[in-house]
Amino acid sequence: MVKKIGKGILLIALLSALVLLFSAGGRQDGPASDVTRDPRFNNRVDLHVTAFVSVAEPNGRRTDPVSRYLEERLNINLHLTGAVESTYPTQIAALIAANDLPDIFYFSNVSQQLPMVLASRAILNLDPYINENWSPNILADPNGRLMLEALRTPAFSPDGSLYTFGLCKGTWDDGTQPTVGHYLQWDVYMKAGHPRLETMDDLLDVMEAMVRAEPTTRSGQRTWGLGSWFGDGQGWGEWFIRSLFGWSHSTLLNTASGTTLAINSVDSMPINRNMMTDPQSPYWEAVRFYNKAFQRGLLDPDSFIQRQEIYEQKLFDGVYMFNIPGWNSGQANGEFNTFPGNTKAFISIPGIGSTREMRFASTLFRGERHYGVASRTRHPERAVALLDYVSTYEFSRIAFNGPEGINWNMVNGVPIPTEEYLRTSVDNPFRLRTGAQIYHHFLGYGNGTIDPATGVPVCLWQYSPQAVELKMNASHRDFLRHYGETNWIDVYKNRMEVTQGHNFISFGQAPEDIRNLVNGLNAYQGMNFTRLMAATSDAEFERLLRDHIAGMSAYQPDRIFQHFYNEAMAQRNDVQRFLRMLGD
Repeated sequence: MVKKIGKGILLIALLSALVLLFSAGGRQDGPASDVTRDPRFNNRVDLHVTAFVSVAEPNGRRTDPVSRYLEERLNINLHLTGAVESTYPTQIAALIAANDLPDIFYFSNVSQQLPMVLASRAILNLDPYINENWSPNILADPNGRLMLEALRTPAFSPDGSLYTFGLCKGTWDDGTQPTVGHYLQWDVYMKAGHPRLETMDDLLDVMEAMVRAEPTTRSGQRTWGLGSWFGDGQGWGEWFIRSLFGWSHSTLLNTASGTTLAINSVDSMPINRNMMTDPQSPYWEAVRFYNKAFQRGLLDPDSFIQRQEIYEQKLFDGVYMFNIPGWNSGQANGEFNTFPGNTKAFISIPGIGSTREMRFASTLFRGERHYGVASRTRHPERAVALLDYVSTYEFSRIAFNGPEGINWNMVNGVPIPTEEYLRTSVDNPFRLRTGAQIYHHFLGYGNGTIDPATGVPVCLWQYSPQAVELKMNASHRDFLRHYGETNWIDVYKNRMEVTQGHNFISFGQAPEDIRNLVNGLNAYQGMNFTRLMAATSDAEFERLLRDHIAGMSAYQPDRIFQHFYNEAMAQRNDVQRFLRMLGD
């Protein structure tokens, strides 16, 4: 149950925020220490930016050290508005209609929003500014050049010009903590006696044994085998269903197609099989698995109504024995490590039920997040220069860890995190005080990406050698002994084919009739998919599934699938070209 927040608590929170602001010294307009200003920029200009960042502050010039670093580096006054995913589509539509886009703005859905800004002539063609003067970093980076090529394809450009700029390239994991994987509380698995774990049915037995071995958490909460945030409804509420088997089978379920289409992540080609109408597809196998867990009393019944933030609170308290999102596993381990002598840890086990696993995240060569520059900007060169600088490995390291001298120092060309930084749980006050992890989606590279200049992943808190060593505990060592390996990656590579994920397929805006069918199918799914998970028997589940698939006919799922399959196949030459560029 979630408690309502009283006015008194809100007042305390507001006062605390003010104390934090003034204790940080408020807005510091003078030069930040140890910042080398780019010599190209002698005059200071104002840039207004809407970006996806992790910590909210009032819209305007921010107080954190990374914002001040960017200002001094590029000689700008950075006015930042944080994009909120749930409300941003409405916000950007209003800004486009009013011709009031900021200098740099964020696309939450390129296929829907790019046609809008193109039709209103509100977006700048970036090609004249992609040169050694204004974008030298992206041109010197092979991944950057690949990104530029990808964003000139028809899905992102009607005329072959460059309108969007892709950030968050690289990878979000190092293979030992994949972005999506099968994670167990290994300490409880040890306590349960390391029961057999080779199939998904074994996993249900294992979770049952683990709940018996640890029926309550440190705080006294009841434990469950697994949970979810199905309460988030259509789209995000289905994330666990799309992810349970997707990565472990090297299959990416495509949401733009109403999840009818899947991409083989090994060769980035479409799979000729409708994932919504095939009852044995990875999607329905996942729903079937959650129903089996429900029937056995292993699925937290709150999963049907709870939202992501409640799921995370329970996960961090140790309520769930099994987890899929790797970022949450890392956060949970950070919370566990705040207890002295901690041995509790979520560890990614080899993917279950498959001979091939997409363990390493996609290089996201075209970027996971996309930004545009408004045609009305007074400073197009400086806007492109800002995007060019934040796209670098250097800024990615600063964005994840704060500027040098706070949480880390460069020693003989290698970034070394402080032990204090590695031991912190990185909460919001820490982020605001040091700047670490605020610009988590306004940067060039994901946290697991290795900087070729240093040989160290850009997120020092999670993936540096010091972080890996410090966070090794008895559970991690037992994990290696259990699989008879001395190296983490060998645990995975010696048991199945381990691949890096690739998705080179991009979809532009579909015709209106297809979009309407997809919207209808998505709404139908969002309202009904949890009913199947609550079936009280296997026979009832299969009956409900047959009825559910039959009910999809009103939304013509085969027609939707064929449209997106044909679109994907039409891109096969580009896919081969990008694969060659990636290989070069």
